[in-house]
Amino acid sequence: MKHKTFVQIGMALCAQALIMSAPAQAESDFPTRTVRLVAGLGAGSSMDLVARTISPKLSEMWGQSVVVENRVGAAGNIAAEQVSREDDGHTLLVAQNAITVSASLYPNLRYDLRKDLKAVTQLTSMPHVLVVAPSLPVKTLRDFINLAKAKPGQLNFSSAGVGNADHMAAELFTTMAGITMTHIPYTGGSQAITAAAAGDVQLYFPGLPVSLPLVQADKVRALAVTSSSRSPALPDVPTVKEAGLPNYETVLWYGVYAPASMSDATVQRISDDIHKALQLPDVQEKLRGAGIDVVGSKPEQFQAFTNSEIDRWATIVHERKLKVE
Repeated sequence: MKHKTFVQIGMALCAQALIMSAPAQAESDFPTRTVRLVAGLGAGSSMDLVARTISPKLSEMWGQSVVVENRVGAAGNIAAEQVSREDDGHTLLVAQNAITVSASLYPNLRYDLRKDLKAVTQLTSMPHVLVVAPSLPVKTLRDFINLAKAKPGQLNFSSAGVGNADHMAAELFTTMAGITMTHIPYTGGSQAITAAAAGDVQLYFPGLPVSLPLVQADKVRALAVTSSSRSPALPDVPTVKEAGLPNYETVLWYGVYAPASMSDATVQRISDDIHKALQLPDVQEKLRGAGIDVVGSKPEQFQAFTNSEIDRWATIVHERKLKVE
């Protein structure tokens, strides 16, 4: 009788151990099918470049296809909302600064960044570049600020859309410089920089990869970069801090988020593997050649950074009285 009891107890313990090990086994099997990277910016953007640079590396690691899907619109919120509702365990979001701006800019978002999405890793960081048309009679950032002060409300700046990172970089600049300009939003970055090159607007804040070819071809004039230090890609262009606004700094960053339904173990696995992909020499060479700095943070680090960005941009949205019509 005792022997039978011991056998029953042993079987019960084995069954419990199998149940407890099942999720771990399931985690180790990730992924079991195609993984989707839903990008909030269009094909040809620097976000698309980053996503399509790492996707084949992840596919090699995981033994499954990793496809990039571009879902543009509403400063990336269409893509973010879509991914926040996914529960297939194989869909990820690639987003930029705008996702943290939207938390305060859009009053009726149908997802909550803090609750419905989990931070996986920050992929990259790069400066914005303040560019003007070569025909504009300014050579330095101080020249531009003086011109804007002499013509309050008469100068325009472009953006890829309300709430996008380029828009907010300009709003931060006008606030700290004490100038008044008119915002002209376009439907994408290519139109925004084309308008600046043509002189249709007087200022634009593109990301470095987009602006670099035009700066090198003298299609636009670079006045400053927005990062804390100069970019190796544009070593002769000063930072905004050096050029006259000592407290100004902002960068364009891209990061990966997962639906809240995804387990922490899978999020950690994905974060670790993306970090490995970012460290590959050919990946670093390609991205840095475009002026993009590799980051690769841990989930908890990126979550803390996301929270700080939400709070930071909420202050600017409030101060500038910005809203989406």
